[in-house]
Amino acid sequence: MAINIAIIDDHKIIRDGIRALLIGQSEFALTYEASSGENLKETIGDATPDLVLLDIELPDICGLDFISFFKIKCNCKVLMLTAEMDEEIVCKAVNNGADGFLNKDASGDELLVAMRIIMEGEPYFGQSLSSMIYRSYKRKIKELKEIHTMPVITEREKEIIHCLSDGLSFKKIGEQLFISPRTVENHKNNLLQKLDLKNTIELVKYAIRHKIVEL
Repeated sequence: MAINIAIIDDHKIIRDGIRALLIGQSEFALTYEASSGENLKETIGDATPDLVLLDIELPDICGLDFISFFKIKCNCKVLMLTAEMDEEIVCKAVNNGADGFLNKDASGDELLVAMRIIMEGEPYFGQSLSSMIYRSYKRKIKELKEIHTMPVITEREKEIIHCLSDGLSFKKIGEQLFISPRTVENHKNNLLQKLDLKNTIELVKYAIRHKIVEL
């Protein structure tokens, strides 16, 4: 029994190309096409695709917002088609339930491979996307390690940092926090030592980078 395919893409050349690719592929049957979100809502009716090839950039709606529509209405697989690989968009698509991603620069043979893999129950992201996801994973692991190893900064020290970032002198900070200028200086020196920093400028940069203060 053939796998029913739906194509949602506003570029006719893309739809025509996929249609031509599927000719002679007995395992797949193109059963539905749409060029926009409005077109989709008007024409889908009782169509029940097994796999949807969904463009991210539709003229009237973001394709990401249609993933859950197909998941709920058709209980089908969704392969996102995109001209650009953006990490944030990929993450959002996966969170919305997408089963795979394919760059529109991919060959017809890769599209067929992606469709088969997804229909077998496995996700498909292609080599370029897999590399991007791996780099993102490594970066997030590094960030988590930095968070866990970050020295603890007390509330008083945060107050000192905020005042220093505003350009206040030790005297002004002392008056504002009801402590002596000497105590302010000691807090600053302790922070520099704790964070392995050299001066106030590095301390303020550190605070901005770690969102202790905001610009």
